[in-house]
Amino acid sequence: MSAACLTLLAALVMLPPPSQAEGWEYGGHLKYQYTFTDYPADAVPALFGENPANDHSFDGRLKAEWRGQGFDFSAHYEVLALAGDSVETRRVLNAAGLQKSGTVNGLPDDRQRLFDLTDEFIDGTHAVAVQRLDRLSVGYTRGSATLRVGRQAVSWGNGLAFQVLDFVNPFSPIAIDKDYKTGEDMLYGQWQWAGQGDAQLILLPRRDALTHDLDHEQASNALKLHARAGLFDVDVLAARHYDQTLLGFGVARSIGGAVWRLDALHTAVPEQEEVWSLVTNLDYSWVLFDKNMYGYVEYYRNGFGSASTSGYLAANPELVARLQRGEVFTVGRDYAVLGVQVELSPLLNVFANVIQNLNDASRYLQLRGTYDWRQDTQFMAGLNLPEGEPGSEYGGIPAPLPGATFAPGRSFFARVAYYF
Repeated sequence: MSAACLTLLAALVMLPPPSQAEGWEYGGHLKYQYTFTDYPADAVPALFGENPANDHSFDGRLKAEWRGQGFDFSAHYEVLALAGDSVETRRVLNAAGLQKSGTVNGLPDDRQRLFDLTDEFIDGTHAVAVQRLDRLSVGYTRGSATLRVGRQAVSWGNGLAFQVLDFVNPFSPIAIDKDYKTGEDMLYGQWQWAGQGDAQLILLPRRDALTHDLDHEQASNALKLHARAGLFDVDVLAARHYDQTLLGFGVARSIGGAVWRLDALHTAVPEQEEVWSLVTNLDYSWVLFDKNMYGYVEYYRNGFGSASTSGYLAANPELVARLQRGEVFTVGRDYAVLGVQVELSPLLNVFANVIQNLNDASRYLQLRGTYDWRQDTQFMAGLNLPEGEPGSEYGGIPAPLPGATFAPGRSFFARVAYYF
């Protein structure tokens, strides 16, 4: 039996029945998604795999959490599985050196985490699956101070689609499921001062992916201060991340019925010019034709990106490293995002989002709808529609193969989620 299973069973055995102990909460979810993706004929996935691609994914999570007498405990067990055409294609692209981000199978692993709590129990040509502990932490709060150690997640920053201050496992701007970030093994501390703000600290060690030895040059250590200054909420961040110094700040305030936010991050890169990344947005809720509506606009500057399509072919090594680590998701420099949500009924919502690359005029359009069939069951379906001229980011960046491009495919997905 894997280490992940043993740890989970030990945790569950020690749990007293809910009727005998207050403070316990149990829950979880089951999610299934079908995806149909049609790639352009010259796209690398089409040349190396099935096109169109039919894929299935499963996400199951069981969670147990307890709070009492100042202590808190959290254990989340998850099973993640992928099956379909893209599994084999991804392996082929990895073998050819053409898969530039994520793991070989597309599922999380613990190669760089402090503890290995992931077990790959299916490893086939067209199907892969892992079981893992995505949360396993113990914390203690006394007065205004909290200290927590173990596998957990921390989210910082004011971005709505893109993030610059949230550099540990941020969500992709095109992610449709943002229920849980992938957890990391870290020490987390928070100190609050009443009515004024707080200070948060993370110490996150990592291992070298090849040697599995702890490597301080790949660790992330950060301190973030938050305070209220007049009409503004202000954040100040200092971090050492993969042996580089990050300095950032953020502000947010209400403007009428809207909320405006701004985050900026400076990265000190040896032997390069100063690198600044920035995100700013404005969001607003209103009622039109008796329908609740919500919308936002956002501008994102990727300090490591290229302002011209010619730069895509010789991407900055610092950008490539961040793409591989899943910290940034675009190769261009400037982006505008527009998002709208309309509540057609209390149970039915529709969403439209478009990400516009301002440097090459390509765009990525997302349309989806969600129906809350029951209090614990949700259906979702949608389309992802990239558009752009050849050579652009969403039209197809030339690949290091004659006549091939890195072009995203147009896709349709249908999803059902059950929460308990």
